[in-house]
Amino acid sequence: MIREPGNLPASEVRAFGRKGCTVRISKNTPVFEKEGRVNFLEGVKMKMKNKSKIILTIFIISLFILTACSNKTAAPSTDSKEAKNFEEFPLTIEDQMGRKVTIEKQPERIVSLAPSNTEILFNLELGDKIVGVTDFCDYPEEAKTKEKIGGFSEPNIEKIISLQPDIVFATNMHQKPVEELEKLGIPAVVLDPKDFDDMLASVEIMGRATGQSEKAAKIVNDLKARMEDIENKTAKLTEDRRPKVYYEIWPSPITTAGPGTFVNDIIQKAGGINIAGDAKKSYPEYSVEMIVAKNPDIIIFSHHGSSNQSVEDILSRQGWENVNAIKNKKVFYIDENLVQRATPRLVDGLEEMAKIIHPELFK
Repeated sequence: MIREPGNLPASEVRAFGRKGCTVRISKNTPVFEKEGRVNFLEGVKMKMKNKSKIILTIFIISLFILTACSNKTAAPSTDSKEAKNFEEFPLTIEDQMGRKVTIEKQPERIVSLAPSNTEILFNLELGDKIVGVTDFCDYPEEAKTKEKIGGFSEPNIEKIISLQPDIVFATNMHQKPVEELEKLGIPAVVLDPKDFDDMLASVEIMGRATGQSEKAAKIVNDLKARMEDIENKTAKLTEDRRPKVYYEIWPSPITTAGPGTFVNDIIQKAGGINIAGDAKKSYPEYSVEMIVAKNPDIIIFSHHGSSNQSVEDILSRQGWENVNAIKNKKVFYIDENLVQRATPRLVDGLEEMAKIIHPELFK
């Protein structure tokens, strides 16, 4: 009967096949013994007398083993969209105004009509593709070196067109510019984030529109993890352990942040109570008497622009002497862009404010 190739003496071997799949055949031992008669391929009893048939049988055995080796070492195919991991253009996406926007090719020239959009583009490592930004796009530092297309509320359309952008990222304030650009065949994606979830969604939308979905997903996952870390520490705080917080946008008239703002959301997530959380509008104006009546435990300010106000100035305000935050000297400054600009830096602001409100939890 047929001998197993691997059982033959090492002195009588001939190697076949690929590395790791060696076949041993004896030169002197017949492949079939006179009395065996079982063909391992067909299972049919037969007697082999013809030498050519013996050679054929050896060839079949070798071919069988080579095929097995080939199957064993074959690499899996990576020719799939998932493996390539990039967006296919043309691409149609839905922006945050519910508009369908078709992008014919992966953008190589990008214009941003808002500081928040510019920041996100740099987060997506697209700085080298940005050809135009507003006068107010100041972060990161490299944004200041980009070609300017005018102010935030009234960008210069002629200037934008001259830059020959493949795509423009706008906000809900840019309806007229967006309409003009689209008449010229320049796709415009409108972002309108109102809370943390919207901010994360805007990163994902911009990632898809620019072929940077993988990078966007990593950014979003990292931000979510940092947010969860804070909320896990503040979620179970009872109301008596949540200090009342007054956030001052501007000192005269006294202007604060109420419902529907990132500041309100941040204060809540950080384990505080916003004294303006029950206001009738997003940015209410308060009187000194209202501040005193609400008696905040902590005051946090980040005046837009420069008001020349310091912590010491606020601590010494006339009529504020009986406010808990003043008596206990709990007045703090925070960069407005960390708590008011809809970018991933909002999570930086959340972390900073959490340390102010609950230093015992975030040492």
